[in-house]
Amino acid sequence: MLAIIAAGELLALVALGYVLLRVQTAGHNNAASRRLESGEKAYKKWVSGFATGLGDRPAVVILEPDALAELSSCANKAERHARLLMLSQAVKTLQTKNDQVYLDAGHSRWVPAGQMASRLRAADVAQAYGFSLNVANFDATSREIRYATELDRHLGMAKRFVVDTSRNGHASPGGRVNLAAGSIARALPGAGRGALASRLFIDPNSEAALWVQAHRGNPQARQIRHRIANQPTAKWFGAWSGDIAAAVSGYTDAASRVHKVPILVTYAIPHLGCGGNSTAGAKQWCNPPGRQLGSVPQVLDDRGDMGLWIKAPGESDGDCGAGAGTRVGEFSPVIARELITGRS
Repeated sequence: MLAIIAAGELLALVALGYVLLRVQTAGHNNAASRRLESGEKAYKKWVSGFATGLGDRPAVVILEPDALAELSSCANKAERHARLLMLSQAVKTLQTKNDQVYLDAGHSRWVPAGQMASRLRAADVAQAYGFSLNVANFDATSREIRYATELDRHLGMAKRFVVDTSRNGHASPGGRVNLAAGSIARALPGAGRGALASRLFIDPNSEAALWVQAHRGNPQARQIRHRIANQPTAKWFGAWSGDIAAAVSGYTDAASRVHKVPILVTYAIPHLGCGGNSTAGAKQWCNPPGRQLGSVPQVLDDRGDMGLWIKAPGESDGDCGAGAGTRVGEFSPVIARELITGRS
């Protein structure tokens, strides 16, 4: 009789534990669901503000570097779906007849082309102007052009693309940045020509330009001004930008006054790494030594595919590598000198 009672009590305890676990799991799922919903609403509002800031002024917009490539870090299906939905809505909101929106596709050594093409398709790249590659990375332009060709084949459509050439010169992994004649189908005669490339905005208040202004007597100032500050580079916008509509409006208005087209980067997708380790592979991407400037912003072929400086040369990735002691985004003359010379 006692054994029967003990067994009954045990079954009751097990059942109670199961109920408590279900309640706890449901609570966790509800909290995660609320977090996702809150993030989606906040991002939708942020993108709307960004669009308001653009107004009807023309701009090149690089949409959320790493967001699609980092999708693998989102183990939860709901998180992956939410991110794709946010990117899709951003494309539909920002791509207008005046703007060129490029949905970021990572780089050639990150996600296989077939898999990235599926992600691009799910994020409505068909409605975007194109996709961006190699943002803040060091792969050779020729390698990225081949990857772009693979992406087009898997997508089943020809989309225009941009490659970040700010730090992928000949000292970087992957070989030369110069395009070998006849070796790449997308590199056609007339490379480097094009109306838009000559109309890109050079920010007089970029971090490099401000450093030059503050260090006119420094022996490096003239070279940094000529090689870096006098080239069009992208302006990044995110949580640090404050009133996003006002920030974007102020920047695009400054470009419009001199009849130039600005390059802007949206970098505000919620939980970019999905809780993954952002320091993984830091030696490969975080201010590594021995890198060099790539080709200046220019058109790569007669389709209008461009090489752009999306990561501003000389601006640090953080307190690491050649940027030891610096903050993310801080201009470093040490990093700038290394990029100019290709030597540590």
